Amino acid sequence: MTLTFIGLIQLILGLAIVLWGRLRTAFIFLIVSGLFSGSAAVALPALGGSTIPPVYFALGFVILRIVVPRGGYLGLVPEAISANKWFLLFTFYGVAAAYVGPRLFAEVTQVAPMNALNARGAFDMVPLLPTSQNITAQVYMIGSFMMALCGFILCRREGGKDTLISSAIFVSWAHIVLGLVAIAVRGTPLDAFLELFRNGNYVYMDSVAGGFVRIAGIFPETSLYSAFAFSFFVLHAELWYRSIRPNANGWLAFVLALILFFSTSSTAYMGLLSYLLFFMLRTVMLPHVADQMKMVRVIMAMGAMVIGTAIVLAVNPGLPEMVWDMILVMTVDKSSSESAEVRLIWAMQGVRLLFETWGIGAGPGSFRSSSMITAMMGSVGVIGTIAFFVYLMQVLKPMRRSTWGPWSDDAISVGGAFASAAFLGLVPMVISAPQAYPDWIFSLLAGGAIALRMSPRWEDGAQSAYAIEEPPEYAMLGDNSGRSTA
Repeated sequence: MTLTFIGLIQLILGLAIVLWGRLRTAFIFLIVSGLFSGSAAVALPALGGSTIPPVYFALGFVILRIVVPRGGYLGLVPEAISANKWFLLFTFYGVAAAYVGPRLFAEVTQVAPMNALNARGAFDMVPLLPTSQNITAQVYMIGSFMMALCGFILCRREGGKDTLISSAIFVSWAHIVLGLVAIAVRGTPLDAFLELFRNGNYVYMDSVAGGFVRIAGIFPETSLYSAFAFSFFVLHAELWYRSIRPNANGWLAFVLALILFFSTSSTAYMGLLSYLLFFMLRTVMLPHVADQMKMVRVIMAMGAMVIGTAIVLAVNPGLPEMVWDMILVMTVDKSSSESAEVRLIWAMQGVRLLFETWGIGAGPGSFRSSSMITAMMGSVGVIGTIAFFVYLMQVLKPMRRSTWGPWSDDAISVGGAFASAAFLGLVPMVISAPQAYPDWIFSLLAGGAIALRMSPRWEDGAQSAYAIEEPPEYAMLGDNSGRSTA
């Protein structure tokens, strides 16, 4: 195990927070560390070159801050585990399957290796066998579950949701700035400095498409940068829709939408399309919940983007041809490329493994996929997949009114925004993720969403107060005059 320079800085800051800092400071440290998701805090050569990203390294210090005797947060741990029991079942089964699966079904089938360095070519298949990637997957699954527990504990404390929102606002602006700076300094000595933060075990992809420089920031590729941006775009858009810090969240959502639009990433375009469909369906199918004025503003913003794009194209006559070439590269040409064929094979092997392992699963880390859903089916089988989808419904609460629009109690309203952002934030992973488990953003928001909609009140002590949940009679039906009795 080797600490990188990022890990060393985190170690110093993390220990200082554990010894002298507050829980809110620990969570700010955690979320800011997420900016460096393309980096490595710890290198693990013994595990085939695997690395621990900074956000999961920071998670360890958050957990320490929760369990230290003077923290006063241990009383919330049993409640957090109980509230996230379906995620616990998913994690427990996944960890067990990662050990048992590749041994039980050893050499019964061929799979694409999770570690691309072990492959001789794009279409290369190897026998199903236990690898160091199974251990890495176990660590990440446990980390995802612990992230949900931490998000729950933070949001069960007074001021916790405000800490998470403020941190998200800061991180989103930083993500935008880093993306623009990386483009501005491309090919200069400062570009080499940014390369220091791309020290994770990832393949760095070319950042040019159809003559356009793609936005990647300090991430190894544009799709990862866009997936990160999309999760926070949905979060800020949903908070703005519920009038939670509307100015800050509204502007952030608009700028992030522009970043995603000009990213040239197919992941970004699929994400934006999914959110647009979600927004339109909410307005059409639930008019008594939808905010009509917010809908008008969204249409105006989209119109402004179209007009702005048209002006730019008119000023630069050669730009339309470049844009068209870029669109062909990212859509038609990409769908018929070798990469698309490989991704289809990777995605379908998850379905194949579900049947070949009799619904048990080959274990997380046993094979590479290109969709979290099919990776989940082939890795954790029927039990793990059902457990995750039950947890997802527990987070989303689709029959609750706060999932789709504002609520009179800010805590419940923010919980609905967190839930929607966690759910829609899975879109990039569903269409491109190689692993069977969600990322840290989903886990943190999911845990916070459950906590906020369980109880909108808190006590000053270690024990959390139990208040009345969102009244079921106002869950999806009724008029906008319904008030929370909590």
